[in-house]
Amino acid sequence: MKKFIIHLLSFSVFALFFYVIGLALWSWIMPNYMAKNVRNCIGCYGHLNTRIKEIPNYKDIDILILGSSHAYRGFDTRVFKKHGINAFNLGSSAQSPIQTYILLNQYLDELNPKLVVLEVYAGVLELDGVESSLDLAANNKMDKYYYQTLKDIRNLQTYNSTIYGTFRELFHLNDNFKEDSIQEESRYIKGGYVESEYKQNPLLEEKTSKWIINSVQIHYLDKTINLLKDKNIDYILVQTPISKKLYEAKTNNKEIDSLLSSKGKYFSFQNKIELNDTTDFYDSNHLNQKAVERFSEMFIQFLKNRNLISKL
Repeated sequence: MKKFIIHLLSFSVFALFFYVIGLALWSWIMPNYMAKNVRNCIGCYGHLNTRIKEIPNYKDIDILILGSSHAYRGFDTRVFKKHGINAFNLGSSAQSPIQTYILLNQYLDELNPKLVVLEVYAGVLELDGVESSLDLAANNKMDKYYYQTLKDIRNLQTYNSTIYGTFRELFHLNDNFKEDSIQEESRYIKGGYVESEYKQNPLLEEKTSKWIINSVQIHYLDKTINLLKDKNIDYILVQTPISKKLYEAKTNNKEIDSLLSSKGKYFSFQNKIELNDTTDFYDSNHLNQKAVERFSEMFIQFLKNRNLISKL
């Protein structure tokens, strides 16, 4: 029996080694359609690759913004600069608190912000974190903070993409990659913001439902807040505006506000700025450029009124 167990363990180690090496080489050599369980979309969308490479140019900043596309498409860093505020937007596509926690651990000391803005859209708090983990695996560095979250992601494609992402990083395969600043209808702006071309919101039907919050995301939100408290960095939780149609289709908005209010300084900007669902949004979640500028101005004034900006 003992001999059998030893053989089984030896085989398992060999099989794992073969799987890791084989997967990395297969994904590197073969076209994407032949490696469907691995996703390595370098510079495909969201401009995270460019954003990460810009970080060394931003030291001792005033404001660091993190969150989903609501963050990197919702806070125009040029507006902050106009007011003499040095802001950097470290948002990423579908970034959930899991990935916010990773990015803060990796870059908080380097950026050294005076204030951290955590964009906490309820729709992202519902997610399992897989989409954003794949984005980080392709476009960000691998370290213990990323690996530690894999136990909570629990997704085969994420595991496989992490193996391949690690392989690419070890052999410096991404070093010479340069992401296009213009992708489809979006343009990257220095400082992390992504400007979108004007489109009218198609006003799709929104099914009446509740926000179903993922407890794992709340766990990581708490870890993120504790990290900021330990480093004595001020923070604020923010929900940016979504279309009135989407907002009114959700039946537990007050419950979400109550939950987030319990985590510290929190403010929802829903219905706090006059917006037209058709012309001020290009879809149910994202503002058109002129509305982004108005919202950014309003947000800066909000910070001033609450003396959150006087420390900057």
